[in-house]
Amino acid sequence: MRLLGFFLARLPPRVVAALGAALGWLAWTSRIRRRVVLDNLRLAFPEKTEGERRDIARRTYRNFGQMIPDFFRVPSLSPEELEGIFVHEGWDRFEEARARGKGVIAATGHFGNFEVLAAAHTLRGVPITMITREMGKSGANDLWRKARLRAGVEDLVVTRGSTLSAAIRSLKAGRVLGYVIDQNQPRRRAIFPTFFGVPAATAATPALLAMRTGAAVVFTVSVPLGDGRHKVVIEGPLAVPDTGDRDADALAFMQDLNDRLERWIRLYPDRWYWLHRRWKTRPEGEAAGPPAAASALTRADGAR
Repeated sequence: MRLLGFFLARLPPRVVAALGAALGWLAWTSRIRRRVVLDNLRLAFPEKTEGERRDIARRTYRNFGQMIPDFFRVPSLSPEELEGIFVHEGWDRFEEARARGKGVIAATGHFGNFEVLAAAHTLRGVPITMITREMGKSGANDLWRKARLRAGVEDLVVTRGSTLSAAIRSLKAGRVLGYVIDQNQPRRRAIFPTFFGVPAATAATPALLAMRTGAAVVFTVSVPLGDGRHKVVIEGPLAVPDTGDRDADALAFMQDLNDRLERWIRLYPDRWYWLHRRWKTRPEGEAAGPPAAASALTRADGAR
């Protein structure tokens, strides 16, 4: 893996981008999760034509393909090279959050090159911990985790029921907790703020942690600039509502985070990870599976 990262780091950015684009094209033409992508796009953008949605889908695959070599080459770049990759907007907001002295939760989503966000922060001496679920044993998973470690990111693998306690330990140790908010959750531990106007099973973890520990919350995304660089945008610190109704406050806060992510996706629709079944878990009383608004059109792609 080190050899792969070293090799990619020595290539010109345009060559790396072309290799990634080729990977994305191969995934698109192989129809890998294409139906999931188009279903998601129909749900999120009912006002767009099918041709417009398919164009977003193709560009999504290209962008995701380009993210993969970027992820492996970043740990092999020198500090000077890394400094040239990242442009920060709102770093003072992060410093304000950290100065409160109770830890920082950096909420983000699968947007842009979300994996290089951690490298952007470790470059500035910020210790990052990412909480991830247990994954099956595979070469790809091992490779992914080793690349994270090489970038200076602590990959905290949690089991069911241990997320909050593990996160609290990380915050008390002075680490910044990176938390991805746009992963579908099982119904038993989900709340349902809307995302693109549709209820989406969401973990309340950032809100609950902030309530319990007083940690400051910032929202951050990485926006590719198209020339090999990434703009890291930081919003906040964000306050969790305090009305005395814990459940309502957590829902309102996660709705705010979902809305922030949605605004960025609407600006750059091909930069989100549409391959994920974001709306798979439905609220109590709704049938399991994708919402009817998308599944009604699913068969249209099957014939193509």
